[in-house]
Amino acid sequence: MKLSEIREYIGNILDYQPNITTYNAQLNDVINDQYYKLFTEKPFVFAQKEQIIVARKDKDVTGLTITGTSVYSATAMFDSTMAGNIFAVGEDEYEIAWVVSSTQIYLTTAFSGTAVSSGTIRYRYLDMPSDMVEIVQVLKRAMQLSPTEPGRLIPVTRYEDEYYNLPLNEVNLPNYWIQYDDYTLLPPKAPNITEYSTTGGKGNRTLEFALTYVYAGRESALSPSTTLTLTDTEIATWTPVARPNTSGRYYKLYCRNSNFSNKWFHIPELSGGGASIYSPTYSTATNFEVKESDFDDNFILTYGTHNQADGNYQRIRLYPRQDLNYDMTVRYMYRPRRLLDSEDTPEFPSAHHQILAYMALREIFIKHDNNAQAELYAKKSAQEMLKMEQRYLNNIAKRYVKRYMQPTTLDPVPLYAPLKKV
Repeated sequence: MKLSEIREYIGNILDYQPNITTYNAQLNDVINDQYYKLFTEKPFVFAQKEQIIVARKDKDVTGLTITGTSVYSATAMFDSTMAGNIFAVGEDEYEIAWVVSSTQIYLTTAFSGTAVSSGTIRYRYLDMPSDMVEIVQVLKRAMQLSPTEPGRLIPVTRYEDEYYNLPLNEVNLPNYWIQYDDYTLLPPKAPNITEYSTTGGKGNRTLEFALTYVYAGRESALSPSTTLTLTDTEIATWTPVARPNTSGRYYKLYCRNSNFSNKWFHIPELSGGGASIYSPTYSTATNFEVKESDFDDNFILTYGTHNQADGNYQRIRLYPRQDLNYDMTVRYMYRPRRLLDSEDTPEFPSAHHQILAYMALREIFIKHDNNAQAELYAKKSAQEMLKMEQRYLNNIAKRYVKRYMQPTTLDPVPLYAPLKKV
């Protein structure tokens, strides 16, 4: 079922289907709230993803000159993967704010030690995907027929990590993973977008603009939006505010035309070259020519949309810390993207899409103090949930096997066994 069909189903039950934008938006919010609850309540197989995350080995850097928060290298030593990680000089550690070039980085705090010419980049923590709800497994999978990799890494709690005082800088093939503190990146303020007169042919249009911060590959939630009504001869112009080097915050600009789609698109600047992000020192006036005729299917396929991140990223560390570059397979429960446009469909099997309508109706009838109808749709939701559990939960059904458990049996059948036909 598409989002519009779920709304129509709810409207038929309520006998109330006003074609009002505000009402549809509120109903969409109720449906999406239940959609998130469905995905986060149980580890359904359809609510899981696998992603490869590279665990990088530490890198020694030499030929350095350090002045305040700036670190220069005489040769190409730095790359973009180092942003947000640790620059260590002996036992002193600093966070890398951003990588200016292969020969320069900035730290978030000024270097307080004595003059040195070398250090180490430590990749201590791994950022998890922005849509992660909960880690299911962390694995180092083998490609060979005779596995030499550890396979499933063993989870270790923070309490065990601290109790056994597992050394932070022990380096070897990882066998354990430990949940670390989340990182939350707050969004910027609304962008100061204004009109800029130029030639005609753009079409009359009303556009919304919003920003995100990007720091060390992490993206924040969207800022508050700025609405701009443009005539046929106007385009949008924006002058970013330079950020401190120690912040490491890049800007990323998004645009939305709600007459076309409720999604936010990462748009290109007028000079071309594709959609861009803007470094902390960038403060040049930039023009954006987004015409009314641009909004078509090609626009959707050409420009990416905001990933609906909320700026919160879970992190883990491996123990021992990786001695080489390893591809770690992370399987996790994920948060689905919101259903924003009428043609959007939920990311789980279509046979069970009606559960979203049942769950939304339960909430609506509770709001209207109609407890009888709320109870009815709570039962319908529970029945549909039971069907989904039987089909899509990770854990297979098991049964007791009572026979073969005599004392004289040398190799008894396991006490628990999967259900199967005999």
